[in-house]
Amino acid sequence: MRWVCYLVVLLLSVNSAFAKSPEQVKSAFLYQIAKFTKFDDQVDPPPVTFCFYDLENGPGSYLKEKNELQINKKPIKVILVKKTQQISELSQVCDITYIDETLENDILPLWTDTISLNTLTIGESISFLENGGIASLVQEGNKIRLYINKQHVLQHNFKVQSRLLAMAKFYPN
Repeated sequence: MRWVCYLVVLLLSVNSAFAKSPEQVKSAFLYQIAKFTKFDDQVDPPPVTFCFYDLENGPGSYLKEKNELQINKKPIKVILVKKTQQISELSQVCDITYIDETLENDILPLWTDTISLNTLTIGESISFLENGGIASLVQEGNKIRLYINKQHVLQHNFKVQSRLLAMAKFYPN
């Protein structure tokens, strides 16, 4: 009986060691989104650049540590941007700009009419999509779901592969 208790405790501790935080799951989603999005029609496209407003917390903190990650055989780039930077500046360097829920209301209204057709903006809420965002990683209970604003995707210069669209929910339906 004592061995059974030890085995159960061991299994529980091993299982919790593999549990992922929401930020880790979101960083994995961001990486997969980038893999299934074509930003440039060049034969030899440049590295995919992720832009974050915070690299100490959230998905950016995990992606910046993963130097080995590659897309199209090139290492990804992770950049810290400032809230004061204009979308026109970001669109020149960012393929994907991630805006966490705490910043959505501060940043997105400034971009509504000036969102670059080359930058994939990803947030954390449905209201982000309503206000012009392209995709959102929404936490529903203990799951993270990818929502895509299909109308906005069709208006942009990048191409989202059907494999990514197949796993997403669309807003509006």
